[in-house]
Amino acid sequence: MKNKKIITLLALSLALTACGNNNQGEPANIENTEVTSGPSTEDSEGVVRPSTEKEKSEENEESSVVYASFYPIYNLTKQIAGDKFEVKSFTNLKTESHGFEPSAKEIADLSEAGLIFINGAGMEEWAEDVEENVETDFVNTSENIEYIKAEGGHVHDHEEGEEDHEHEEGEDHDHEHEEDHEHEDVEDNDHEHEDVEEHDREEEGHHHHNHGEFDPHTWLDPENGKEQAKVIADKLSEIDPANKDYFQANYQKIADELDAIVNEYSEKFSSVENKKFIVPHEAFGYLAKRFDLEQIPLNNLTSTGETDAKVLKEVTDLAKEEKLKVVFYEKGGSDEEAKTLANEIGATAEPISTIEFASDEELENEVTYQELIKENLEAIYNSLA
Repeated sequence: MKNKKIITLLALSLALTACGNNNQGEPANIENTEVTSGPSTEDSEGVVRPSTEKEKSEENEESSVVYASFYPIYNLTKQIAGDKFEVKSFTNLKTESHGFEPSAKEIADLSEAGLIFINGAGMEEWAEDVEENVETDFVNTSENIEYIKAEGGHVHDHEEGEEDHEHEEGEDHDHEHEEDHEHEDVEDNDHEHEDVEEHDREEEGHHHHNHGEFDPHTWLDPENGKEQAKVIADKLSEIDPANKDYFQANYQKIADELDAIVNEYSEKFSSVENKKFIVPHEAFGYLAKRFDLEQIPLNNLTSTGETDAKVLKEVTDLAKEEKLKVVFYEKGGSDEEAKTLANEIGATAEPISTIEFASDEELENEVTYQELIKENLEAIYNSLA
């Protein structure tokens, strides 16, 4: 009996050994077997297990996605990244970005990406708050650009004197409030409180709908656009060095096209006597500076709201004096105000793009940033020639 038990145990041991050897080859039945590969991960109970193919695929997908804050940065990033990264825009590509506030879902989606390219210069009012809540790398594409001061929506010829005068009046007004504080009624106290809040916002650099003291529209100057494209190419080369040559070649194509555009229009604009052009809002300062032109803005840094009556009168008088023949309105926006002014001065109303957003047609045809820049410059040149 004892020998029989030993024989049975030996037989069972051999059977288990045979099963183990069989598992080293093709499994007999893999219907309920989860095939795993890749590095191991730790589950919720702290047990280390291999990553599944599905998880590995999701990790690769996340690492291949980069974000861009809005249309011009998106377009440049997409051109440079090519088929090596999936490029997503953080904002709607078909609406302007002024005043954009991200939803909780949009922030959660961004947190899954490794990085986001932003314009900087105060354009993304949401960036600071969002950056504090995600681990995503924020790359400022305008970090090497010299910013210009916001003009404030005044006619340039009268801007400096008027702005200083208004500032002095504002300071005297506040001073009077301080001296007569004990004699003010509730309404005056409320007014003073608003003045103080506005002053605090200005001290913090939050003029012009929180854009700050600088004009954020850096990308409308093609030289700046080239610089911003270089930042994008260098960052992609850093995170994906295997494709560095690919990214740099795509950047060089953009740079060459922009250089050709700058050379062409530098020569064209040097031949015109009139250097002034009327624009819907104060967005073309960098472009004007590059080509020694002068924008006459109907509005401040954003395109929202109607033109102030005083500014409208100044622009009308200046346009008549200078015999300006075109009033630009924002492409994709209302042309009503531009047409009214154009009728008053005997001019025409024409579209111009801030390149902050794109039309369905432009997205469908994959129109490039370079093409939109050239379209703008040609429109301005034709208005001056």
